[in-house]
Amino acid sequence: MHDSLTPLEVLGLRWVMLQAVFAGSVHGSTERMCWDAARAGYPATGLERVRAELDYLESAGLVTLKRSQVKPWTAKLTQAGRDVVDYVADEPEGILRPLRPAWRG
Repeated sequence: MHDSLTPLEVLGLRWVMLQAVFAGSVHGSTERMCWDAARAGYPATGLERVRAELDYLESAGLVTLKRSQVKPWTAKLTQAGRDVVDYVADEPEGILRPLRPAWRG
């Protein structure tokens, strides 16, 4: 990767990207939506990094990806991904999720 993200920032970036995919709901999120969300917190993030981390999230069973050579990639949460976002399941190793908000019980 040609960005300046630290290993800890990469762990946080994965959480941000899960949130972006969650925001896409049933229609899914495009790689551009994930990239925009990523750059809001991690400005050095490039599209290559976004794709690499989407691959990681897919390999962890948290998202499904639809890849294309000509169209933007799209991502949808799996049930396991939704459970992580909703704090129903523990986050897998490799994702830095904030503590559960108090209002979520």
